[in-house]
Amino acid sequence: MVLDGAIFTLIVAFTIISGINDGGNLMATFLASRTLRPFTVVPLILISIGLGPMVFGTAVSHTIAVEIINFQVAGYGVLTGALLAALFTLLVTWKMKMPTSTTVALGGGMIGAALVSGHARDIHLLGIVKLLIGLLGSVGLGFLAAWLLTRAIWWILSRLSADRIHQLEKGQYLTAFWQGLAYGANDQEKAIGLMALFFMILHHQTRYQVPIAAIFLPLVFWALGMIFGGIRIARTVGNHVIRVNPMNAVSTQCAAAITVSLAAIAGFPVSTTQTTDGSLFGTGTALRPGSVRWIVVRKILGVWALTLPAAIVLGGGIMALFLWIK
Repeated sequence: MVLDGAIFTLIVAFTIISGINDGGNLMATFLASRTLRPFTVVPLILISIGLGPMVFGTAVSHTIAVEIINFQVAGYGVLTGALLAALFTLLVTWKMKMPTSTTVALGGGMIGAALVSGHARDIHLLGIVKLLIGLLGSVGLGFLAAWLLTRAIWWILSRLSADRIHQLEKGQYLTAFWQGLAYGANDQEKAIGLMALFFMILHHQTRYQVPIAAIFLPLVFWALGMIFGGIRIARTVGNHVIRVNPMNAVSTQCAAAITVSLAAIAGFPVSTTQTTDGSLFGTGTALRPGSVRWIVVRKILGVWALTLPAAIVLGGGIMALFLWIK
């Protein structure tokens, strides 16, 4: 009973920190462009995130819960080590005021914990490959989609009047809703998958399924994180890479939403954080490469590169400590 409560608490903590990290990224371009206000963006995003799994399905939650590590065999200990490693990794990057990938942090923690605990045989290579393809591909696709959309939008804008351009800026209501749907069907499903896995192990089930509580509870805790900590991350991403205005915000948001939606349908877990950042890089490059704050870009890329090995080492270290105590 105590161990069950500890696992549940760790999943809640992971979900709250995801809300801080990812919520900030989702809000960043909307707030930086000054078209939408927080009291408009927050409920719109929360509603759409809740609808995401219903619109696009829960394939990503299945990938996270059962396709990377066989936790039914590896057990609670490995899951605990993986969650603690992910939490420590995310906390460090949050203190640095830098966005990172919750997907990478969680995946790295899982791998490190499983390896050191002697459950290397329960690591599914196909799931790891799926994770890496989704992560690397999402950044590149986000960059390319943002570059193409930005060029197309500014070509269209050159042929429109000022009044029509102002009307197009309101398109951010649609892109906010779309990004929320995409996030709910992908990034949010990491928390959904963990919660479904918790219920699965708790009730000794052998068949993976997603009860409504596994969708609703993570959304509540994620919202708390976004509301109370997401603004800090939003300030880093919003105007630190490029100067965001309403129209290049639309191209960035559309590019990220397209990329994450496609990945969700295919069951590839991706990072909305990395996809949004990649889209910002693409937007800035399409407008004027000199406008991109490349020092910040290099810092963000450095954090991404360090996240996976750091999470693997932490996962392994935590499991080694568990084994030593035992």
